[in-house]
Parts: sequence; structure tokens; C-alpha cells
Amino acid sequence: MKIVQLSWISAAMLGLSSLAHAGFDGAISDGSQRQVGESEVWVPFIHSKGKAGIGSTGGKKVDFDGLTVFASQNGDVYTSGSDHNNSKYVFSQVAGQDIWFGEWSSGTENGQTVDRAVYYVGNDTGTTVPTSGSATYTVAGINNGATLSGQFTADFGAQTLNGALSNSNLAINLYNNAINASTAEFSGTAVANGMSIGHSQGHFFGADAAFLAGFAKFAGDSTLNTAFGGSKN
Repeated sequence: MKIVQLSWISAAMLGLSSLAHAGFDGAISDGSQRQVGESEVWVPFIHSKGKAGIGSTGGKKVDFDGLTVFASQNGDVYTSGSDHNNSKYVFSQVAGQDIWFGEWSSGTENGQTVDRAVYYVGNDTGTTVPTSGSATYTVAGINNGATLSGQFTADFGAQTLNGALSNSNLAINLYNNAINASTAEFSGTAVANGMSIGHSQGHFFGADAAFLAGFAKFAGDSTLNTAFGGSKN
């Protein structure tokens, strides 16, 4: 889908938020070790500046496109590195766009995880969000290297987002997440396995909120933290 930038007049006519975003939007559940944002490293034929990226906190960020060159791929999920006394990235791309979500972890030599964070980041140039109507999104998630699948429903008139994604071991539900059409962000309550209550947040991307990405974070049990992304049906 081609992303187009609308004038405030055409946006108003179509029932969209009149603010057209430009740049990159993203977040990470724990920014003490890693950060996300616009990539800053250029390496010929591998890494490019000006794309969605990730890097060490306080250092420079590299683009996810470049990371795929060195990653193994299983379906739509890329894995780069190892958490055996090192860094491991597990990430996925949303519908071929420069929008990514996933997790970073590091561990000991015997494979025990020491640090872990989930994240999303993407290019939000030309993003607009409706203020009426509704849409469903097919969504995938990543948690501790495992994938989840599900569906979210956005009620743009009520400015709420609800939905669920799951696998055989984990179920994540989003309840009445508030949509802010002017910033293209959403946030609210997430529940894991019907018991653990946490916080979810994310961002819409593309014209007419064609895509979304975000994560659910649980302060009481960080192993439940899950990143997700998807596209409109």
C-alpha cells in the first residue's frame, strides 16, 4: 500500500485527524540497555541511515533492514545473535513497511536471560488516523522467541482499541485502549492469561491508520512482555 500525505482539508473531508506525522515513532519497555528510533549508521550495501533502527543506549542505531542480512528467518520472524553472553534480537516487519516490532535479550554463557526488552518502531511519515468508522487488524506478536497471532478492532468514532493475540502458552488481551487521533498513539490496559494486569501502548502508521505496532508490558512479570504489529484487513 502506498503511503500518501493528505492536506488538512482532504483529511477533514475523509474524517481523519488533520495532523500528518513525519519522522519515526517507537518505544521500548526498558531503555536502560537499548533504544529505538531513526537509524544513524551507514555501511555500504548493508546499513542505511534514515530508517527504523535499534542500538545500544547512548550509542548509534542501525536499521532493521540491515539486520535482516545477518539474521536467520523463520516465516516472518528474524533472529540475530545469541543471548549466550551476548545480544539476541528477535523481530518482525509489518506488511513490508519500515515498521518493526520484537524483543532484545542478553544472557549468561549457559543461556540464562539477564536483560530483556520488547519494542516497536516505524516510519510514520504521512500517517493519518480516522475519527469515525471502525477497522479490524490482523496482528502477530513476539514473546520470548515464540510467535502469537490474533485480531484487534479499532473503533475510531469511540477512539478505542480492543483485541487479543495468543499462542498455546500465552494469551494477551487489550481492553479499551484509548486512541489519540492527533498523535496516532494508543494506550491502556493489557491482561495476560486472564490474570496479570499490565499496560499496553502503541502507534498507528500509514494513511488512514493502515498499520499498527506496540507492546504490552507487565511490571509484575516481565517474561509476559510482548511486542506486536499488524495491518488493516
